[in-house]
Amino acid sequence: MDIALIVSGGILIGCVIALSWFAGTDAPFVPTKMDQIRKILKLAGVKKGKKFYELGSGDGRVVFEAAKLGANSIGIEQSWLRVLYSRYKAQKLALHPKGVNVSFYHGDIFNPSFWHHRTSLRGASSDVAIFRGRLPRPLGARNDILITDADVIYIYLLSKGVKKLEEKLKEELKKKAVVITQTYHFPNWKPFKKLGDFWFYSQ
Repeated sequence: MDIALIVSGGILIGCVIALSWFAGTDAPFVPTKMDQIRKILKLAGVKKGKKFYELGSGDGRVVFEAAKLGANSIGIEQSWLRVLYSRYKAQKLALHPKGVNVSFYHGDIFNPSFWHHRTSLRGASSDVAIFRGRLPRPLGARNDILITDADVIYIYLLSKGVKKLEEKLKEELKKKAVVITQTYHFPNWKPFKKLGDFWFYSQ
């Protein structure tokens, strides 16, 4: 086979992978720096018995940190490549001595049909990998992704994406649920606390 064709094919595949990894108009992949994350999550009340969501979970690093604090942690991500990578890391984290409960879904958080589909068809199969301790929990619980059950939600999106989510979260979250935004913040919702790039909101 012609060497130029092989090289061209390799470059094309590499470009497709790169585009998938960094894809997203309102939620492009920009990894969160982890030096303050544990402190931020604790301040928001992330702990055992709490339900944590990250909307636009990237490579899963914040979701894993919340899980290590004991929360039932869920990441929703638009890039299949990042979801698969997060699930791969979740399998390794399943060996964590304290056990973790972490899930990753593929979906577009800005598409209303994603939320309707997930909350109205309980019992059907889902795009989720959940691990508790060393043993995987059975897949397929639609009620794993009810945003109304969230205790803490973490968002690191561009300002356009954050703005799109503001009204939905204000209307649907339960009382005392906490939302954390990083760098880009809600234009109208008044935060109850600010800590550097991290702002905290609640009903």
